[in-house]
Amino acid sequence: IKKKKQKMAAVAQSSPPNIGKTAQDLSEIIDRSQSFCLNQDSTHPMENLFMGDERLFLQSDTDEQLIVSMTFKDTINLEFISFVAPLDEHAPLTVKLFANGNNLSFENCEDMQPTQEFQLTPADLTPDSMTKLYAVKFQRLNTLTIFIEDSNGADVTQLSSLKFFGTTVIGTNMAEFKKVG
Repeated sequence: IKKKKQKMAAVAQSSPPNIGKTAQDLSEIIDRSQSFCLNQDSTHPMENLFMGDERLFLQSDTDEQLIVSMTFKDTINLEFISFVAPLDEHAPLTVKLFANGNNLSFENCEDMQPTQEFQLTPADLTPDSMTKLYAVKFQRLNTLTIFIEDSNGADVTQLSSLKFFGTTVIGTNMAEFKKVG
């Protein structure tokens, strides 16, 4: 297991700002009304991730674990995630991603096999870095659950920014779908 984690950590190294010809910032595709965070400190909520100000941040409440559940307006193919956090003991360390994982609890995230798992390094947490994903595992996403399992030693975890890079799958605006029945 240790070798597998080391291999995954090596693959999840930060990438330079050049993200390829087709990948784009998917910030406008996030459905913020359907996205949420579990175990967030009410004075440092998830909304701070999208303010563009590193002084504002998301912070965990009772311990270092966080679940950030993102819903997208369109179906996407995800290639990179940019994590920005303080470069201290509050920075997230172990991250587990669950593609199209809806309504996952802390117990689910701890027990289930993630789509991808990695350890973030200080280089992964700067504003100009992006963590490359196994793109083939993140195709046709409508939701993404991000489980931050632990920090670099602090009792709480802080995250200043979260951005997604990839492409949209044409013609699938999920916000336009209505429930039938």
